[in-house]
Amino acid sequence: MDIHRLDLRRLHYFTVVAEELHFGRAASRLNMAQPPLSQQIRRLEADLDLSLFNRNTRKVELTDAGRMLLTEAVAVLSRSGDLLNRVEQFRSGGSGVLRIGFVDSASYDVLPRFIRNYQNHYPNVTYELRTLTSDEQRVAILTGEIDLGIGRADFNDPQVTSTTIRREPLLIAVGSEHRLADQKSARLGRLKGEPQIGFDRAASPTLHRALQSLFAAHGLGYNPVLEASEYTTVLSLVASGQGVAIVPASVRTFQPPGLRYLRLADDQAHAEFRLYRRAGGESKLVENAVELVHVGG
Repeated sequence: MDIHRLDLRRLHYFTVVAEELHFGRAASRLNMAQPPLSQQIRRLEADLDLSLFNRNTRKVELTDAGRMLLTEAVAVLSRSGDLLNRVEQFRSGGSGVLRIGFVDSASYDVLPRFIRNYQNHYPNVTYELRTLTSDEQRVAILTGEIDLGIGRADFNDPQVTSTTIRREPLLIAVGSEHRLADQKSARLGRLKGEPQIGFDRAASPTLHRALQSLFAAHGLGYNPVLEASEYTTVLSLVASGQGVAIVPASVRTFQPPGLRYLRLADDQAHAEFRLYRRAGGESKLVENAVELVHVGG
């Protein structure tokens, strides 16, 4: 018996003949002539050193060996079909693991919106999600730890593609007892002398520099008295009366008691979400995700 010569094509031919118990009808189903089909079955029997059919002029019957092989062949062909489907899904980006890094503020709206949209299109893809600052995401992209990043900074790095996916206004977060709490908007100058609550500058130096530039453009200094690595903490500190904070509009879904949001009315008072990915050589999994991030906004 030469088991190494056993192939799926001959197993398929065998199952069709076993179902029809007639070589002519089986050949018709297989869109081939009867003599080549008979030859393939004889080769299968020779490879297995087994007689699979009893043949006479009146009928074709399965032998005991044929009945045993039919059960196993159907299972093998089914598994091989499943395997080919899984391989094709992986090749086309319909399955696999998508590793995403994201800044804290993306978790309020942008990331959940993207995940819902992506799952509707590719339900067999799973995710690895990591909260990382924009600067940390750039490194993780380059080292291959993540496939995509959602951040704020625009990097001057030819190895990392950075694309704007959303622009949103900046808000002023104040406590409910603050003098501006009943206002709908205010200019940055109204915050002169106010203690600032900020995002951790060590974790996200790019964001810190951007806010320094914004404040400097209006003749103000930006040097937070308290810093935190999550916006929930920043905003909870604001709500407790520890100071005010400049935050992107996407975080306003977080609404603890005692917190108010005002629109920042100055020019250039906006923030961007940017999508990061390694430049060149993207997998289909990543290509699909990039398309849906842009579609989903």
